[in-house]
Amino acid sequence: MQLSILSLRCNAFSGGIPAQLSNLSSLHVLDLAGNRLTGSIPPALGDLKGMVQEQNINHDLFHNYNEVYYYQERLDVSTKSLILRYTTTLSLVVSIDLSNNKFSGDFPKELTNLHGLVILNLSRNCITGSIPENISRLRQLSSLDLSNNRLSGVLPQAMSSLMFLGYLNLSNNNFSGMIPFTGQMTTLDGAVFHGNPGLCGAPLVIKCVSENSGRQNNNDGKDEDDNGFFDEWLYLSVGLGFAVGILGPLFVLMLKRSWSEAYFNFVDEIVYSLGLERRRKSWGRRNHG
Repeated sequence: MQLSILSLRCNAFSGGIPAQLSNLSSLHVLDLAGNRLTGSIPPALGDLKGMVQEQNINHDLFHNYNEVYYYQERLDVSTKSLILRYTTTLSLVVSIDLSNNKFSGDFPKELTNLHGLVILNLSRNCITGSIPENISRLRQLSSLDLSNNRLSGVLPQAMSSLMFLGYLNLSNNNFSGMIPFTGQMTTLDGAVFHGNPGLCGAPLVIKCVSENSGRQNNNDGKDEDDNGFFDEWLYLSVGLGFAVGILGPLFVLMLKRSWSEAYFNFVDEIVYSLGLERRRKSWGRRNHG
């Protein structure tokens, strides 16, 4: 019989994970949580054939028709910060739990080859590096816990395309940049990203610099548009006022001939009076001389 479940959690195992573990072609549950395992997670785990495709349903029952009893498989799986017990649906569980060990090294990108993976828990280790962009290949992933590690970098936009992701915990790492708060990510709250001072954007209250700059640029552009609009109207108003002030009276005088004659006679009298007064002053200075 081929091994399909390997659960050795909460023992005192030390050392590293042997790469030969990838030869277990039927393995679809690997639980080594709560030990003292060290070293990097072997890339060979990405070759576990039993996790590449979603498992078919079976009842996991071993009947003995000569006896009145039967054996039923049962497994407790840690996911979503809970311990869930699987029995008849155990064949649907495709899980890797390496949490609460002392693993180091970069995030194993080869794990994204396991397209049937439903649960991945690497929390409480010393894993570094970043989340690979092709994590979107884990289309069946419903629970991802990478909390309490030393992961860094920008969260890949592709995470928002994990349509079955119901639980995510990235807290207490060194992630930075804007959270890709679209798609499936909009169903999550800020606690998911707690303990990452470099993260910003929704659902956190911390706004990104690019967001603030964008708003400031929009406001500056709006102010410039408003100022330009005001200047145009000011110049137009002055021009219209000048035109009305000059052309208005002329237009009225053209329509009323009597007013026109009276107006020009009045202007002539003022000009004549000013000229006469000027001549008198000139004669007076000559006589005194």
